[in-house]
Amino acid sequence: MLGNILLLIFYFTAPAGILFICRKTKVFNKIGPVLTLYLLGVIVANIGIFPTEAVAHDKLMKFQNSISEVLVPLALPMMLFGCNFKRFSLGKSMGAFALGVLSVAAFVLVGYFVFQNQLGEEGAIMGAALTGQYLGGAANLAAIKQMLGLSTENFVILSTCNLIVSFFYLMFLMGGGVKLARKIVGKRGNSEQSVNIEEYTDDNPYKDFGKRKSLIQLGKVLLTSVIVMGISVYIGTLASGGSGISMIALILSITTISLLLTSWKEVRQWDKSYDAGMYLIYVFCLVMATMADLNSIDWNQSLYILIFQAVIIFGSLFLIILLAKLFRIDADTAVITSDTLVNSPICVPMIAATMKNKDIIVTGITNGLAGYAIGNYIGFLMFNIFQWL
Repeated sequence: MLGNILLLIFYFTAPAGILFICRKTKVFNKIGPVLTLYLLGVIVANIGIFPTEAVAHDKLMKFQNSISEVLVPLALPMMLFGCNFKRFSLGKSMGAFALGVLSVAAFVLVGYFVFQNQLGEEGAIMGAALTGQYLGGAANLAAIKQMLGLSTENFVILSTCNLIVSFFYLMFLMGGGVKLARKIVGKRGNSEQSVNIEEYTDDNPYKDFGKRKSLIQLGKVLLTSVIVMGISVYIGTLASGGSGISMIALILSITTISLLLTSWKEVRQWDKSYDAGMYLIYVFCLVMATMADLNSIDWNQSLYILIFQAVIIFGSLFLIILLAKLFRIDADTAVITSDTLVNSPICVPMIAATMKNKDIIVTGITNGLAGYAIGNYIGFLMFNIFQWL
């Protein structure tokens, strides 16, 4: 119990320290708080301070999962309250989504034909499952597992390798990938969404959070977000038939209710809500990173699957960037679409923060939900293509 309390204190205070270090040092300012928190978490997880005994380790993982499952649904309304939806372009968003689906499908095909002899008897099923994974997230991966009969062993390997490759994907985007995409695509076809990077460079957005006026506003933000999350969890539970919570229904409900609330003038005036939500995302990044046990991976068994997933993720990223340049879609829209398809809408706020473009969050969530909707269908289609070929 005491260990959990201390860990909770660490999770919620460490981001403040990292934010301070990033403001005061050039090196960490360049790396950014999200990437720094990931690195800190991975180090903490692998230096031997966490229990390794099975029962204690399982309890720790359940505790960490409980924290992570609350943070994003609570942070998302806060961040959406601070977005300017007048900048959202549905046509451009859907155009980027179509390019994203095409990019993922293309590199699943490429990767499958390169590694099909190394993937074993379930190679076609794994290719289909990864199609669902990188269009709709873990829920689609699990659904295709049940649909096509993927073995539990390969399901676990796919999930583990996905965590590793997705981690490096996020590190690439936050460490320079966004800048590279902007350099390649430029500002051509720019909607109002591509925001000048200097627009959000407040050196410390949290400096007056302790003032009475800010505390009153934050109390309102927190209470409203808790209510939104509570209603959405209820809807998600109903949508799943009482067997857990439907993530699609949960995120869709949070987004819809938050959008409706922004029509209220007072909500639009909550200038601290976005930064409050972003702090919870910082905590989420740290929690997830401390769950990365590098010693638990059987590298010999997983190597080709790991490379297969890397080909899909990074190949589809670079293809959508090139297609965005061709079809005159701005870089931020292309990258956030790739991110939401590969990592689900949960990771959208992190990349939006790297872009210093909070208004792109709406595009990310919209395209992520669309991916959830079609992921199983495209995955099943890919399986039949593999069988036919």
